[in-house]
Amino acid sequence: MSGHKKKPRQRNRPKHKANRLNAEASLTCETPADNCNSVNDRVSELNIGPEDEQNSEVPLKSEAAQTQQSSTDNEAIKIIQKLIREKFLKNQNQNQISSEKSNKKCSKPNSSENLTEVKKSKSKENVAKNSIKNSAFITNLQKQVEHVMANDSIDLSNTFLENLQKLINQTPITDVETTDDEEEYIEYVYRPRQYFSVSLCNYCKCDLNGQMLHECKRCRMVFYCNPEHMKSDEQHRQCCYALRQVAENCGGYIFYKCDVFTMDQFRSYRIVTVRQVESIINRTLTPTEREIVLFPRICTNNKCREYRFSKLMDCKKCGQVAFCKDKPDHLKADHILWCEPFRLFKKLIIFQEKYGRLEPTLPSKVLKDLPGAVSNTQHMFFKLNLDIKESCEYAVLSQIATGPLTAWYALKLCEQLKSNEEVTIHLIGAEIEFEVDTLHKWELFFLHITPHVKILNIVFIGPELKQTNISFEQLQKTKCCRVCRKNGRELNYYFENIVYHDYRKGKTFSQPNLICFFNAGLYRSTGFQMEDSWPETIDAAVNLKCPIIVTSYTAYESPLDMKQILQDSGRCLNIILPPTINPFASTKPERNFISEEDAPLIFKNYYCFVVE
Repeated sequence: MSGHKKKPRQRNRPKHKANRLNAEASLTCETPADNCNSVNDRVSELNIGPEDEQNSEVPLKSEAAQTQQSSTDNEAIKIIQKLIREKFLKNQNQNQISSEKSNKKCSKPNSSENLTEVKKSKSKENVAKNSIKNSAFITNLQKQVEHVMANDSIDLSNTFLENLQKLINQTPITDVETTDDEEEYIEYVYRPRQYFSVSLCNYCKCDLNGQMLHECKRCRMVFYCNPEHMKSDEQHRQCCYALRQVAENCGGYIFYKCDVFTMDQFRSYRIVTVRQVESIINRTLTPTEREIVLFPRICTNNKCREYRFSKLMDCKKCGQVAFCKDKPDHLKADHILWCEPFRLFKKLIIFQEKYGRLEPTLPSKVLKDLPGAVSNTQHMFFKLNLDIKESCEYAVLSQIATGPLTAWYALKLCEQLKSNEEVTIHLIGAEIEFEVDTLHKWELFFLHITPHVKILNIVFIGPELKQTNISFEQLQKTKCCRVCRKNGRELNYYFENIVYHDYRKGKTFSQPNLICFFNAGLYRSTGFQMEDSWPETIDAAVNLKCPIIVTSYTAYESPLDMKQILQDSGRCLNIILPPTINPFASTKPERNFISEEDAPLIFKNYYCFVVE
């Protein structure tokens, strides 16, 4: 009987010990993280090393004792699993709290039409790799625990205990990995403005094509999808009052008897009307309000210009062009060429109104060889593994890429892409909204496709290059991707808020490999502050004896720009490329006010020529 009483006590000792470990472990999990070493000490008690196996004698157990020991082993394994799970959840919570604090620290109020974003220079690919690495580490521990449970053994390997010690003592798992050489940088992102369109409700911006239009009863210049939206449009009331005042002085309607005007006279008349409206309300009209006068719903025939609502009908496909109901021939024959771009323009407005700025997919591929056979934007996107089928996204991405790709195209024509490891590009007449928008496009669409170039310097020059809610010093902090930095490549940005001929004389001047006049309008005599400063700028540029590319919005402007640059240059220029359609032009349409009779829509960098 005494032996029978002794055996239960022998079986209960491990069970009591496991219960004691369980209670201590649960208390440990409730304490701060610095007490985790005591947990590791308890876990190490379960380990039987090789030396202990040789020096210890393990008595044989009965079948009942082995069953009880297996239960004890499972309890110990469950404790380890619980510690791993709680530690992992705790690290996730700490990561979430730290990310929320960083987001609060980075967020800034924006009061202007420009939007800035604070981004980490850490790439998404490395974040994903870090996450996969941590997940693999946890999975490995889980497999080892399951293996121990399946074998009913407490013989935990030293490797497993070292991994457990590493998991408990490591810093919280995070999605953002920072090092000493990685800093936060600020990128300029232009927030597009609202647009006015006669084919969209002036309140909700829904498509009115095919619907019954409700004309504003006062000004008769804007339209709505229903009378309720007309009453709810409070933003239009002040401008509406001023438009009505002007109309009363013009025979009841603003465009009364405008059929006698030439195109230049009609343009001037609309500009004068805008000034009259501004004087009545004693403020400057917004671009959207100005478009009410600049792009009205009138007959597209220049000798008719019918303005009465009841006598007009719109194009059934785009809804952007009106003509007389009883005179279908007033719809221009070439409208078929512009109808699809008009529809794309309206589609972009509707998307922007619903979802804000369209952010297209940007490439991350770095080419190892120069894509010499690439001849247009579509081929380049294919080379960079971009398969964009949606028309709006493609148009926006083509506008982002047209600047660097056009510069790349000019250097390719001059055979300078393979001969220079350092390339400097001067952008004359640069604007924040175009050349500077999405600043890292110069890396994605120039540096990444030109493997021979190690250093790329982009110099933005122009008196209209105004600092907005971020400084040029902050923009200059933009870094290359990790792949380029690893290969020793550099991308530097410089900003000069002066005219080019003054920059040419300054101390910060750098010799360029290429000079770009993007959509500059060199033929116009009214430049910055209504002064013609182009002759001095052109003379300073051509004397540098480097390739010059000049782009324009239309085919009409390009020959005029070329004539101007040949006239103002003090030497004979070699024409590398005559005025022609730019294969890397933007496909995003904008309305044309300057030469609407020739091209109602315009595109950035549509035509170009290259001289040297």
